[in-house]
Amino acid sequence: MADAFYGKLQAVAVIKGGALVDVQFPQYPTNGHSGQVAAFALPTLKQEAIAAQSANVNVVSGATQDSQAFQQSLASALAQAKS
Repeated sequence: MADAFYGKLQAVAVIKGGALVDVQFPQYPTNGHSGQVAAFALPTLKQEAIAAQSANVNVVSGATQDSQAFQQSLASALAQAKS
């Protein structure tokens, strides 16, 4: 879980056969403008992470805080999955 400035964001890595196949978001900002930003940024970040098989993805324009929180949370989830 990471701080997305206007709320907490948690990314959960779904690993199958050693590959990242899905990213789920049990917690993310949902109120007001932050919810709108998360709604458009998280699907893009998820798609990029699956394609890259990594948390090292590009920041979504207009969603810097959410993007950074996603990177941090997913990196932690991937490290836990490997251990």
